[in-house]
Amino acid sequence: MRKIVQICFLIFMLAGIGKVYAQDLKTSVGTNKELDSVRKKLDGGKDSVVFTAKYIRYTKIGLSKDSIVLLPLDTSTVNIQNYSPLLQPMHPTISNGNMGLSARPLLYEPSKRIGFDVGFHSLDYYALTPEDIIYYQARTPFSSLYFVSAGQKEQLFRALHTQNIKKNWNVGINFNRGDSKGFYARQRGDNLNVAVFSWYQSPSKRYNMWASAIFNTMRAYENGSVVAKNIFDPGYNAISRDAEAINLSDARNMYKKNILFLKQTYYVGRIDTSANAANAVLPTNKITYTVEYNNESYDFLKIGTDPNNVLPPGINSTTFTNDSTHVQHLKNEFIYSFFLRPKSSSLIKNELKVDAGIRHDYYKHEFLGIKQDGTNYEQSRFAYQNITILGAAGYRFSSNIDFNLNVEQILQGENAGDYLYEAKSKILLSKTIGRIELGAYVQNQSPATIFNYYHGNHYQWSDNDFKNTKIANLSFNYINDKYAFTAGANYFLTSNYLYFAADHSNGTTAILPKQETADISLIRIDVSKKWKFGRFAMENYVAYQKTDKNAILRTPEFYTYNSIYFNNTFFKVLKANIGFDVRYNTTYANYLYSPATAQFYIDETNPVTFDSKPIVDVFFKANLRRANIFVKYDFINQGLFQRGYYTVNRYPMQDALLKFGVTWNFYD
Repeated sequence: MRKIVQICFLIFMLAGIGKVYAQDLKTSVGTNKELDSVRKKLDGGKDSVVFTAKYIRYTKIGLSKDSIVLLPLDTSTVNIQNYSPLLQPMHPTISNGNMGLSARPLLYEPSKRIGFDVGFHSLDYYALTPEDIIYYQARTPFSSLYFVSAGQKEQLFRALHTQNIKKNWNVGINFNRGDSKGFYARQRGDNLNVAVFSWYQSPSKRYNMWASAIFNTMRAYENGSVVAKNIFDPGYNAISRDAEAINLSDARNMYKKNILFLKQTYYVGRIDTSANAANAVLPTNKITYTVEYNNESYDFLKIGTDPNNVLPPGINSTTFTNDSTHVQHLKNEFIYSFFLRPKSSSLIKNELKVDAGIRHDYYKHEFLGIKQDGTNYEQSRFAYQNITILGAAGYRFSSNIDFNLNVEQILQGENAGDYLYEAKSKILLSKTIGRIELGAYVQNQSPATIFNYYHGNHYQWSDNDFKNTKIANLSFNYINDKYAFTAGANYFLTSNYLYFAADHSNGTTAILPKQETADISLIRIDVSKKWKFGRFAMENYVAYQKTDKNAILRTPEFYTYNSIYFNNTFFKVLKANIGFDVRYNTTYANYLYSPATAQFYIDETNPVTFDSKPIVDVFFKANLRRANIFVKYDFINQGLFQRGYYTVNRYPMQDALLKFGVTWNFYD
């Protein structure tokens, strides 16, 4: 009680002293008018610290493999007009019409996955993964809002907030929502991504923890393509796009991918900081432990009839289909790394790095065929385990030359024998001449489960004796940053290539998985260059591909993306670009699409080839302090030599469309 009284008395005295000082200040000012002017100046004054993007740094899981690499925020307007994952200049796609629907790469880009693969990837473009999460070091709270609108046809909203709750502990949240209704009936793509993430680093910087919880829901409404096959022909009597008849009136694919991720690293022994100019923490010994849990579902639902037989007749029901695939995956990974480097050198050279690790994967795979009354006509459960050894070795001869080797080999389990061996080397000739990157890898991958087993209402196959797909690759890249020039060549030799093809044996539109036993060779050459002519700039990218099995591995020979724009600053603060983008690829036999499996397939008997003409988009983009804006008109050349175009057989792409987007960053 006595202490409480003493504390209250102390507070009373401090309050009294404060009043005394306030009265002193008031009497020291000659008049009340002068006093008011002083207060106004103090109250209206700005904080002397103006927070900007330089107070925010970020990293990704891929940038923390050896030491943690921190990068500054990119607040430029580079490529902001190509916000869709389907319209990335160097990674073009084919799709069912608009953002949010099924898509696949236009160019040959084989995956480097080994082990278990469920086989559903047509909506992967819209999912967040642990590798996509950005982790921040924020000296001030950072928020970013991103909004794109094309009226009712397409909308995209992204929100990010992150802040350090302690000097060395950051938390944040991502919210992404995309809704693209398209021009035709039931052409809607609806995607939702929510991620909560955190990065903790101990005061000594020896311990780091990255954690994230990710929730993905992707809905792709399936219309089975439009009924009319000639809507872009000159003689076709065009009607409103949304009035065009479609084949499926009530069908959709819905994918859910929920992920819990935790990665921890601890630096053991000596830490080197003198060997680099940025004073980055360079460990000599590191222990890494990663645990990841994935809960995924892939559902196809169809209600109603299929009058034009886009799908084969239902095996269990002609009007109702509810096929569902579920996968649960638990991964545990442990890696030990050690580094040998000179202690006293001011440059990183003669550095040896060795990683040795082991990974355990456990999978539960379940397939359900559900009737309209809720009972199952099909219920299959499988469980798999894989044990994989992981190894890596690297040697840095100097800051200009290094060599790296990575090994993944499944020793035991369902996919025993799968492997991925990869070697890379970087050689910096000089800042003026540029650098060379050499690479090679060999891969042996088990067939995805959808090729070996699928029991749905429209398709059923099992016990396919497919062999592992093998890929050998050699690559050469030349990069010159000074002259903004890049050139590269890749050679792929693919054995036992797996694909889906039309099955005409029963006179229906069925598909079947197939395997090409002969080897397939493909060479790919990529060249990109950025030019500047005063205030004018031009960016060019050209890809050339040639394969000896184009009837099976269908890709165009040429693809090119060109962007030409004018740089100017308006009103001394508005940095703007005005220009246009042009995309073009040569003609080739197009893919078809099966809604029930969300797989793209080929018709070997009756291939269809569409005319290909350039697609031109015009844009205006600008930076104003913390905001980036763009206005874009897609396919402005519609009606000039072409009324529309396809990238997938009978699935028309979007018409000309005006779009507006804005990004706004807040640093306090």
